[in-house]
Amino acid sequence: MRRNALSTFIAALIPGVGYMYLGLYKKGLEALALFLLVKPVFSIVGLGAIGALLQFFIWIYAFVDTFKIASLMDSGREIYDDTFILGNFYSRDIYGNRKNIDSKYLINLLAIVLILVGVFSIINKAFATNELYIMIKSFVKMYFIPVVMVLGGLYLLLQNKR
Repeated sequence: MRRNALSTFIAALIPGVGYMYLGLYKKGLEALALFLLVKPVFSIVGLGAIGALLQFFIWIYAFVDTFKIASLMDSGREIYDDTFILGNFYSRDIYGNRKNIDSKYLINLLAIVLILVGVFSIINKAFATNELYIMIKSFVKMYFIPVVMVLGGLYLLLQNKR
């Protein structure tokens, strides 16, 4: 069944809602919850800017992935409603059944995330009054997202010429 492109676009503007529009409710609810909670949780430890940056990347990923999944569904491919994050760690056999994941990868991923959040939180607290740190932090807040968007656009243009 082919979906309306405009409806897909409008639904994809809100992370997770696009997945739900495609019938992937588990994935959609997890993506929406992650998007809504990441900034407040990071703000608690003084890393609101990193939380906002993660929100931006979650939004971009969910937006693009919604169209990729819609295209696969329109071509007749069966898409399973896996979770937003953990669904990528599962593999499927030829019958479509999920195979178990190796928990050591998840534990290592969680450990790395906790270490990075802790290190960034310590740096943020230790240098909170340093003028150079404040200047760098404000520069990143103002210019990082636009620079990433310009570089991403240039990358897409260069990829399209091949």
